[in-house]
Amino acid sequence: MNVRPQVPKSKKEKEILEFIHERQGEAGIFYCLSRKETEEWSQFFNQNGITSKYYHAGLASSDREEIQDGFIRDQYAVICATIAFGMGIDKSNVRWIIHNNLPKNIEGYYQEIGRAGRDGLPADTVLYYNYRDIILLNDFVKDSDFKEVYQEKIRRMVHYGEAASCRRNIILSYFGESITEPCGNCDNCSQPPTVLMEQKLPRLRFLQFHAVIKRPEST
Repeated sequence: MNVRPQVPKSKKEKEILEFIHERQGEAGIFYCLSRKETEEWSQFFNQNGITSKYYHAGLASSDREEIQDGFIRDQYAVICATIAFGMGIDKSNVRWIIHNNLPKNIEGYYQEIGRAGRDGLPADTVLYYNYRDIILLNDFVKDSDFKEVYQEKIRRMVHYGEAASCRRNIILSYFGESITEPCGNCDNCSQPPTVLMEQKLPRLRFLQFHAVIKRPEST
């Protein structure tokens, strides 16, 4: 489990292409927050020699079924999808999951990354996010009768992204399981970051505090 916050788009594109090319022939799911992003990223991948389809609720059900079946049969390597994709999918050899944006909550994130490595073999997950994602997610729920509940879920997701401790243990703790032994596989275990300070961000008041963390440079 790796988290990459605040990565400029050009650098993100380069990182993601390298990540996928290093896993030639391996299937993966690329989750996006919006339908438009799924289409743009799928086009980007195809233009760079990576077979891809996009999937979202705006497609006809017959098209969604055809795309999902094609992915199961390994007709293309990457599905760029909103959270509409993956429910009940029977594909055990998904080798990686990338989130292009911050998920709405840990429950959804945990379910989505759980679609990789179901065959018991190693799999990779990468989460990219920036502060625009946090603002958008907060805007989505601002008029809800359950605004405080949803904001707390977003806050917990942000804290996961900014954490300096074992990511697996954070997720397990969220679901009520207490484990102190680090996983040794996430980015925080392999390259521990340094917490420099905490500060308030005016546009993200509901977060209360934002941790300023220095992470080792990605190679």
